[in-house]
Amino acid sequence: MLSKTKKIMKEAVATLQIGYRITRGIDYRTLSEYILKINQYKEIDDILIEASRCLKDILDYELFGFVLKNGTSLDLWIEPRAYTTLFTEFLRKDFDSQIIDCNVRGLDKKMGENCHNYDTINISSMITYQITENNFISRLYILPKRNMRKRHSTIVNALIGSISIALENTLNMNLLKTAASVDPLTNCYNRRALDSLITSDIFYSRRYGADLSVIMIDLDNFKKINDVHGHYAGDAVLKDICTLLPSLVRKSDYLARYGGEEFVLVLPDTTLYSAVQLAEKLRKKIEMHETCLNDKSIRVTASMGVASLENKPDGGSLLREADERLYKAKAIGKNCVVPGLLPCFNGRAFISRDRVHKYENAIQVA
Repeated sequence: MLSKTKKIMKEAVATLQIGYRITRGIDYRTLSEYILKINQYKEIDDILIEASRCLKDILDYELFGFVLKNGTSLDLWIEPRAYTTLFTEFLRKDFDSQIIDCNVRGLDKKMGENCHNYDTINISSMITYQITENNFISRLYILPKRNMRKRHSTIVNALIGSISIALENTLNMNLLKTAASVDPLTNCYNRRALDSLITSDIFYSRRYGADLSVIMIDLDNFKKINDVHGHYAGDAVLKDICTLLPSLVRKSDYLARYGGEEFVLVLPDTTLYSAVQLAEKLRKKIEMHETCLNDKSIRVTASMGVASLENKPDGGSLLREADERLYKAKAIGKNCVVPGLLPCFNGRAFISRDRVHKYENAIQVA
């Protein structure tokens, strides 16, 4: 009887070992499939979605979090989002800072449908993995539902290695793209980036019937600032103005350095009339603004030309019209906007898509 019992126990153990090997084999096969996907992606969101799905399939978790910290700003990906407040408080302690500008992003919506009551989870049991710590800090957090076994730790470490490589490549590519598209002095887009962005905006405008306008801006008598105060002062004025202008427009609008002291402000979903109104507001702000440099206070004015896409075939035509109007503004005395709010349509109705603006007693200068 005893030998029979031993035999049954041996068979049971053998069955469990086979089951364990099969399960472990499935886990590693699943891991390989996810790692292959992760290495193919070029966007952080896609990389983290695959990582969270992998851990969900193999380990299952109550909470998945990923943090990318650069300076005092912190990007947070979390699943499920119901734990955002609880997890954010945990991060403040983990990063030993009470001043974190936290940008929270969700991952897979379907994965968050069956989340538990967040008041019942023990967040202190969360496991933290350091991913990278070079120019930025990134960490992965997981609160597993299952007990972490040796094979799970091996799987997570392999996954982290893959995330680290993919993330490093993605961030380096983003840095290179940013460096290639931004003017180093003013931190505005450069002309190459402008050409690409405005092409996309025109495509959107054509497809959805949206308005698109641009403001060409040139700082008046800028050479005199360089001659009197020096090129260092000229650079300071350029940087100051390029900090002032974006603070006065929408996030969807963007400023590009077109050359020297000339800039282009692109305004998606904006009629010519609205763009002219904005240009006049910006002109007044620049006129009133002072750039303080050591014991000097430097003032500058700006001339502006405004154009709308309407029936123009491409971005080049749009920018040429804005440039022509800018030179008219220069010719009639500088520190002004062409077309102006009133003197631009000679009494005619101006039609922009479905919008109609009537200008009474207008004088044609455009």
